[in-house]
Amino acid sequence: MRASETPNDSNDSEDESDEVTENDVDYSKFFLPDGSTAHFLGDGNEFATYTVYTKWLSDRYVSIVEDNGGLAMLKIYRVMDEYDKIDKVYEEPIEGLPSEVQYPSVDELNNLPLIESYLNGPIEVGTEIGKWKIVEIDTTLETPYQTFEDVFVLEEETEDFINRKYFVEGFGEVKREAIMHIEGEDDYIVTSTLEKIDSAK
Repeated sequence: MRASETPNDSNDSEDESDEVTENDVDYSKFFLPDGSTAHFLGDGNEFATYTVYTKWLSDRYVSIVEDNGGLAMLKIYRVMDEYDKIDKVYEEPIEGLPSEVQYPSVDELNNLPLIESYLNGPIEVGTEIGKWKIVEIDTTLETPYQTFEDVFVLEEETEDFINRKYFVEGFGEVKREAIMHIEGEDDYIVTSTLEKIDSAK
């Protein structure tokens, strides 16, 4: 400790550092860059394999088209870093290619109500996000794409099933896992795991 410092000064500095670290989350980084297509490898049923096409509509709104071969859904999220959260504000099935989608204008999106919370801080064990809860942080996850560090896990649980979503800053969701409990039988498990990413051309 330098002579000019006091124990209180040091504690104040540590508190400020902790506060900066806690709030230093860029929520826009939980989606891929504009024009990216992520491919997820499924196991457990035919619709667990899907693609996700990402399009940024503004610096605040991002859309994804999730297509599992049977159904394509357009979802739009409102990213609010100032409130440490991401809200889903739009979800509708679509037909045709993502490039053919007619997206709502930003003015229209500004007037849409919350459908559900997709993600909110703080990113720590115990944080509740609607029916979900963060149950793990700073974990490691192997995927066909790469091994990820600093993964955090959201979990939704009932008597009959457990759903999990695995998030990584810089990528967003990198894995989904659904575990169904069946009396007298082994658990039925369905997973979708990031396999590759095609960048915008």
